[in-house]
Amino acid sequence: MSLTALAEVSHSLAPPSLERSLGSDPGGVLPRTERFEQEQEALNLRNARMGVWFVMILVPLCSFLDWMAYPERYWEFLVLRLACAASCIPLWLALNGSLGRKYCRAYPVILPLLPALMICFMIYLSGDPGSGYYAGLTLCIVATAFVFHWTFREIGITLGLVVLAYFSATLPNLREAADQRALGSFVNNTGFILLNCVVLYVGSRQHHAIRVREFENRCKVEDQREELAARNDELLATLQRLRETEAQLAQSEKLASIGRLGAGIVHEINNPLNYVKSAIYLLKKKGKLMPPEVAESVNRIATDIGEGIDRVSAIVSDLRTFAHPENRGTRPIDLHETSRKALRLLAKEISDRGVTLVDEIPPGIVAQADENCLIQILLNLVQNSLDALAGRPGPMILVKAVETTSGVDLIVRDNGTGIPKENLSKIFDPFFTTKEVGRGMGLGLSICFRLMQQMGGEVRIDTETGSHTHFTLSLQKPTNT
Repeated sequence: MSLTALAEVSHSLAPPSLERSLGSDPGGVLPRTERFEQEQEALNLRNARMGVWFVMILVPLCSFLDWMAYPERYWEFLVLRLACAASCIPLWLALNGSLGRKYCRAYPVILPLLPALMICFMIYLSGDPGSGYYAGLTLCIVATAFVFHWTFREIGITLGLVVLAYFSATLPNLREAADQRALGSFVNNTGFILLNCVVLYVGSRQHHAIRVREFENRCKVEDQREELAARNDELLATLQRLRETEAQLAQSEKLASIGRLGAGIVHEINNPLNYVKSAIYLLKKKGKLMPPEVAESVNRIATDIGEGIDRVSAIVSDLRTFAHPENRGTRPIDLHETSRKALRLLAKEISDRGVTLVDEIPPGIVAQADENCLIQILLNLVQNSLDALAGRPGPMILVKAVETTSGVDLIVRDNGTGIPKENLSKIFDPFFTTKEVGRGMGLGLSICFRLMQQMGGEVRIDTETGSHTHFTLSLQKPTNT
């Protein structure tokens, strides 16, 4: 049998029951079977290197046995041993290339056959049908069984070829033997070899079944570990969502409490403000009857008072919006048009501050929202960005809309001073502000938070001190009306 033919036969020796042993799931059988074969291939290549060295070293070293048993044929047998060792050199070279990987299943058959054929030829040359060299055949197959993980088909082919070679070498000598005890020695040796073959064959079947079960159990453990890791990730994600929900509930409760307080403040402040506005109107009207120099002073004072009253009215208006946000309902709106309306109101201030505005909201992106509420939110966020960009080099504000699987994300990003980490948990609290006194009440982001909740959306923030602030408004997809 040629090397190529033997390699092709051995390469196809995977047991047909392997796929059944590793399961019948159509989605998992082939990958798992391939993995098992790959592991066996790597193991065979590693053990083949060790087996080649065993043959190359041990076969010549055992030449002292020839001197003890057949001294007249010592040099002849030594040549055979060296030839056997030399024949392993191409096998060793092939192990380091693609040919060795391709025919890795051939090595468990070829390596024991090389010394076995050499021993059988030595038995034939000795002319002794009861030669004790039959023990060398047993040593070849037993040693190979320890080195390689034989499948039962591989060991069946190997043992069959070894026994056939033994019969071919011994039977001619048996016909020519004159000693009657030669037949008994041959039968005894043959029986010993066959019994060893039976033990190795049965043991190989069991060993292969154990390897398959061990591999299957290892795969099950890995699957369970992966499932446990996935459940652990799911649990961590659930806990994170729970923490976020708890934070939102706490924020909503704080906003509701401040809202009830604000409602009472608004009611109490509005009445005196109306009286003051009426008094200012009468004062200006009476001032027309006063002397010009007195009227001018009175009008200037009344104007200053009116500006103060207007500022108080604006604060009261913010409190009213915060305490009782108008719920006009949501509808599909074009984010491109809505952002244009909001940014148009701040166009002059953006230009005066030298800020670059990048608007990347293309026409046609629609979301479910309240247009007036969304305009107010955009005004608050862009105004905060303008304040954060004061004195920054290359100030820029990016307004962008991105469609997602669940809706639309409206993004407002600036390269301003950012928000310190210690303030992140408080930025949506009512009346929390880091601005100077008189430049803000700290209601802007609180109102934005309340309005987004009202529209069924949410606000997320990503910021880094000294780098950027990135607000994401997650809006719902438009619903069919």
